[in-house]
Amino acid sequence: MINDFGDLDARFEFFAVVTPDGKIPTVDDNAALNDPAGWYTSPIGSIAHLSDFALVFTDWDDANADYQHHREQLPAGTTIRAFAVSVEEIDPAGEDVEEAHDAADLPT
Repeated sequence: MINDFGDLDARFEFFAVVTPDGKIPTVDDNAALNDPAGWYTSPIGSIAHLSDFALVFTDWDDANADYQHHREQLPAGTTIRAFAVSVEEIDPAGEDVEEAHDAADLPT
């Protein structure tokens, strides 16, 4: 059973600090960069929730401030890139959703 959270359809725009090899640096609780082996590499569309520990921001000025703060520790060619994610609710009662849910082995 998928919970109904109301109308969540929207377009979310954000900025991310991205290395030349496509990684998004992450930081620890003290805002220090983590080891590059732990930097985020998953699909960009799922990262909006990561802004507490990844260099992902809704405001360019915030992205630039952290980029400048960590610039000396980042690989050459690292830049700030803009992204947009469109969220569209699909019919939670449909078989396709249940099959995708089962195939992804998501908790119910």
